Amino acid sequence: MKKFLTVLSLLAIITASSWALVHPEFFRAHDYIHAARVIEMYRALGDGQLPVRWSENFGYGYGMPLFEFYAPLPYYVGAAFHWFGLEVLTVVKLLFLFSAIFTAWGSYKLGGRFFGHSGAILTAAAITLAPYRAVNLFVRGALSEAWGIMAMPWVLIGILQIVKREKNGWKTLTISLVVLMLSHNIMTMLFVPLSLLFTVLFLGYRKWIVHRNKNSELETLLRVSGSLLLATGLSSFYLFPALLEKNLTKVESIFSGYFHYSHHFLYIRQFFTLNWGYEGSAWGPDDGLSFFLGAGQLVGLIGLGLFILNRVLKNKKRSRIFADKKITLSVLLGSILGLSLFMSILKSKPLWDTLPGLPYAQFPWRFLGVGIIFLGLLVGMSASLIKQRKFRYLWSFGLLIALLFNAQLFQPNEFLTDANQFYYTDTGMIQREMSGILPDYIPVQMAESLVPPDTLAWCKDGCDEEIEVLIDRSHENLIKTDFSADKKVEFAVADFPGWEVEIDGFSVDKKTGEDGNIVVDVPQGSHLVGVILSSSNVRWWSDLVSFLSLMVFIYLSFELRKEEKVI
Repeated sequence: MKKFLTVLSLLAIITASSWALVHPEFFRAHDYIHAARVIEMYRALGDGQLPVRWSENFGYGYGMPLFEFYAPLPYYVGAAFHWFGLEVLTVVKLLFLFSAIFTAWGSYKLGGRFFGHSGAILTAAAITLAPYRAVNLFVRGALSEAWGIMAMPWVLIGILQIVKREKNGWKTLTISLVVLMLSHNIMTMLFVPLSLLFTVLFLGYRKWIVHRNKNSELETLLRVSGSLLLATGLSSFYLFPALLEKNLTKVESIFSGYFHYSHHFLYIRQFFTLNWGYEGSAWGPDDGLSFFLGAGQLVGLIGLGLFILNRVLKNKKRSRIFADKKITLSVLLGSILGLSLFMSILKSKPLWDTLPGLPYAQFPWRFLGVGIIFLGLLVGMSASLIKQRKFRYLWSFGLLIALLFNAQLFQPNEFLTDANQFYYTDTGMIQREMSGILPDYIPVQMAESLVPPDTLAWCKDGCDEEIEVLIDRSHENLIKTDFSADKKVEFAVADFPGWEVEIDGFSVDKKTGEDGNIVVDVPQGSHLVGVILSSSNVRWWSDLVSFLSLMVFIYLSFELRKEEKVI
């Protein structure tokens, strides 16, 4: 019966957060480029790119290193779905749905490790149905950020498994960190330090409060750090080029002006007022989107406070209040929640001005994505403080219903009668319409706005002879020329480190045209001219680190399994 109720509850939670996805029509959010990203990933994989870095059609048809900088994992998965024959819009819906399923499942498992069955259900509901997730899905359309949040409960599960010396803890932590890193690098930057803080505090809690200090705290920290290091290695093919080559693109432009972090701090009252909207973030407390913590979540938090107060008042030895395991655990979780919320408000600006790298998060309110995890745990904890079973079940049921009412937030402003108005897969439409929406990763020397080219290659000063295109792929192009005189041939390819030019199999120097594209001096006569995307030094070493890390992961998986069998 308990298993049936668990499945039923999780299905209700997932349905409440995803019901709008089964609507036959699609919707527009702030970011509506998902279909184009999926199809560009699909085409690049079909061309033989691996790992995929270059998008052929963004950048006004001249291409840009989209997936070197934009977290690729959701789009690898999306391309796989499309390969199986699913329409691209169906694929995008599935990617959103996956974030709900794995968030609910991971949150349930995480809550169960702390609070038992009732607390696990409430934790899953509080996290999955957090209004901030609704904002990400149906207002901002922040698919990658939703996937990053999806990975966070699993990261904490992996940490708990390592702390308790469970055999697969390192593997859970490593894989979940890889998912986080390859889904959203900014959420990685925000969450990993707080997850390490959680590890240290939880180790102290187990040693001094629970008195389970059989394992060395240093050894546990080394195991957690080892998993973090291995996950970084596995993800390095994306992380290091994104970090070290960002100055080669126009990405710096998205960290100034409107996008500067100083314009997007929250006010405390915004945590407690719904103010629901489908517009953008702005200076001051009157944003066009909501940062409400949630009515059910706040009820759960108030209930937790009252249950703790009751526990304190009944404790005759007030000096030993913090020896109470549950009170101390609530303080631990509440401290991290408080720190997360603090980092989103204006009072934290001195830290944003000081800490390196933090300004790249753009929006301080992104810390809500971390905060809802620990808020969800506190909501789940409220049930564990009720000793009487009937009262505990009654509280859990009532609070679950209150949380399910958040389903009304998990819907778009409106559905589109024709989704093709915004969700393009046609190459020409991506070149003409989408490129201006996503100029962030255009190579730095490229013009801000270009007319998409009609052909792959052409003579700069015109030529009477025809240029024959033999190969036209996202990462390699080959043409055949037969000029009566030397010519400068321009390619519809943005110049970027790693692009190499060959004539008849021999490497030659390339030049950069007025628009920032590749120009090649081609001599008279019959020649084969190729343009191939290879690796820069940063990309080559990053790929090597990922490959070696994969070998280490496979080796450890087999070796540790052997040790278990021997034991």
